Amino acid sequence: MKDNASQGRADPTPFHMVQLWLDVRRLYELGRMLDLFRARRPVSLSYLVHCALGELFQAQAPRPFAVEGENRRGPWVRVLGYADVPWETLQELARGFASPAVYAICGWDRGASKPMPTEIPRGMRLAFSVRVCPVVRKASAGQSPRGRRWQKGQELDVFLDAAWSQPEAVLDREAVYAEWLRRQMARPEKGGARVETVRMTRFSIERMTRRTNGSSRSVTVIQRPDVTLEGVLTVTDSAAFMRMLRRGVGRHTSFGYGMLKLRRA
Repeated sequence: MKDNASQGRADPTPFHMVQLWLDVRRLYELGRMLDLFRARRPVSLSYLVHCALGELFQAQAPRPFAVEGENRRGPWVRVLGYADVPWETLQELARGFASPAVYAICGWDRGASKPMPTEIPRGMRLAFSVRVCPVVRKASAGQSPRGRRWQKGQELDVFLDAAWSQPEAVLDREAVYAEWLRRQMARPEKGGARVETVRMTRFSIERMTRRTNGSSRSVTVIQRPDVTLEGVLTVTDSAAFMRMLRRGVGRHTSFGYGMLKLRRA
């Protein structure tokens, strides 16, 4: 089944799904090397994976990515991600430029990749699972009807943003996040899907460690919603859908959010 001409063609740039196995002990050693623990605050495994991927593969680091079984105990953690190049190219990049300590983080004999399809046809129904950080970045400073203030460029949990804007409304967190996802997937330039069903299977407010930009690279901690949504979607625009699949859903896609995992519905 092909999309009609009015929808154009899918993004011709090929990309790959890659699978990596990372040594958990060495990930924490990397965190100590980067001085992430000096504030004596917990650092998530996803953030350590983010740091490791950047050190290993630089600009070619898989993004978005998903850490599988983050809360399970074991010596290795499995990471899935989307990358512009196949596994063999990533390994050559790491072999050439990563430090020995960083190179040892990855179980190179267990890595793999596969090319992703160039299009997923309009009308196809797919089951999905995605871990997202549902936030909105405020375009300007402002104040809610009850005096809650925010700064220009500040990120707010979309549920908090809705609650501040509608102080008299009785809001359901799952419904607010579901509507946010519907808007993300309906975007014409990088959405291309209609959400048929969706449910929230996991929610928490996470304290996220981040290194600031600049030469000092100081460590800061922010709080953001951490949500897993599952459901069924229908592709409405193949080109836009492939762009969304490659770029990820929502913000913070280089930190373990936004990787859309699909299977036949």
